[in-house]
Order: sequence, then structure tokens, then C-alpha cells
Amino acid sequence: MHLLLIEDDQAYQLAMASHLRQLTGVEEVWLAADGEMGLELLASQSVDLVLLDLVLPGLGGLATCHRITANTALPVLILTSQDDSQWVQKIWDAGARGYLHKERALAQVEMAMASLMVGASWWDQKATAALQRSNSYQANAARNPSQRLNGLTQRERDVLAGLAAGDSNRAIAEQLGIGEGTVRSHVHVLLQKLEVSNRTQAALIWLAAGARL
Repeated sequence: MHLLLIEDDQAYQLAMASHLRQLTGVEEVWLAADGEMGLELLASQSVDLVLLDLVLPGLGGLATCHRITANTALPVLILTSQDDSQWVQKIWDAGARGYLHKERALAQVEMAMASLMVGASWWDQKATAALQRSNSYQANAARNPSQRLNGLTQRERDVLAGLAAGDSNRAIAEQLGIGEGTVRSHVHVLLQKLEVSNRTQAALIWLAAGARL
């Protein structure tokens, strides 16, 4: 996997880049200190995923994200210290597929990237709560249980069925022939898609819908 990290804080850039290079499957980490430099690298290098600081000199993080998502299909993972719900909505509107608070990023970035690379998203608990309060999510709040399952992929339904049966991540992984880390990523995405905060609530939606595989 080839990554582009756009971050102007040299100390944080060094720490994150060093961490990323130690992760399994990461072959290259390109570095940029601002949006303009990042866009130049994207035009000349092969990149699979962009990690983007929100507060940047020059073009700025949101504008850079807009440029990337408007012109490419690359997944963008925002790194920020901002907790304000208005910023979360702006990040969503800019086309980012994920959000990591810098305080927790080193611990969560591997799972977040795995989620984005399989076409899903990654929003931490605070960001998800902020999005659920936004207009983008309010329209979905009244859906019945069956309707709430409509947006799930077959693999996500498989994992949710395991949750409803009370299975552990390890048990689900063994049943489906996938890794535990992959199961954790699917569970994280399920909670977001179903707009719930824990596994029990997700399982109750499955049972309330009388769902079957």
C-alpha cells in the first residue's frame, strides 16, 4: 500500500510516518507539508490512500480534500485535533471517508485504513455522534429495522448475524474465514451504518427485522 501523509507539524509528521512504515502491507509513505505539495505528489506518484491534516498552511485541509475527492476516487482519512461538530460536518461534506482524532490516531490508524481500503468508512464515536445530529442523518432516523438493513453488504449481514447469535469476533472470523481485524472493521462500520453505539443495539435491529441470511 502506498500512502500520502499531508501534515505540516514536523514532529507529528515524523511520528506518524514512522508508525505507518512499520505497518504490514505499507510499502511507501510519501510526505507533504501542505496541500499544494500533496496535490503535486498525487499527480506524479501512485497513491492508494491519503492521510490529511485538517489545519494546513496555504490551501488548507478542507480545500485540499475537496480537490482530491472531486478529481480522484482515492479515500481520504482526516487527521485532526478538532472536536467541533461543525468541523465534522464540513469534513463529511468535503468527501472524506474517515476521521481520526490525533490523540488516538496512532492506536487506530491501522484499522481505519483497513476499513477505507475495503470501501467502508471510519468515524470515531464523537464524530459519528456529531454526524447523527446533522441534517444528513436526520432523514434516516425514522427508518424501520428492515429498512435499516438495506444498506448493508452481504458480508456485513454475515457479521451482524454473528453478533445477533452472541458470537465473539474470533468465532465470527473462524465461521467466515476472515481475520479478527477484518471483523472488527466490519463491526465498526455496522455501528455507523445502523446508527447505534454498541453491538447489542446492532443485534437487536437484526432480530427486530426478523432477518435471515
